[in-house]
Amino acid sequence: MIPRSPRAGAALLAIFGVLLLVGDASPGLAQSAKKKKRRAKPTATRTPDFRVDLPVLGTKLEGFPPGPGKATADQACLQCHSASMSSQQRLNDKQWLREIDKMAGWGAPVPADKKDELLAYLVAHFGPDNRFEPVVTRPVGK
Repeated sequence: MIPRSPRAGAALLAIFGVLLLVGDASPGLAQSAKKKKRRAKPTATRTPDFRVDLPVLGTKLEGFPPGPGKATADQACLQCHSASMSSQQRLNDKQWLREIDKMAGWGAPVPADKKDELLAYLVAHFGPDNRFEPVVTRPVGK
């Protein structure tokens, strides 16, 4: 409700002022609320269910498969992300070319004379027919 007169507005301001003063004048209430929070019983935590035979999250996984162009892929790609980032793409030759150009534009060290070799390597190993299987990991510290 919006006050229609200056008196009503002043009355609302006075009420809010009193409420603020009362809130500041009762630090005992705030302290008792804090004590209640400290006394609260801890909730029971469930132990997560995980398989101990899985690698821990963040474990260094396998690199690029061997073949002509692997050294270029290692140099250009592994500085920023894992080899599995490429293996899950499953791109055709035109898409990989755009991806190489994009990454080179972002600073990936792709020598101009090695671009065709890298393209052939990525298409051969991570083309549309590639089957990607993600690595399942377990929580860190478990």
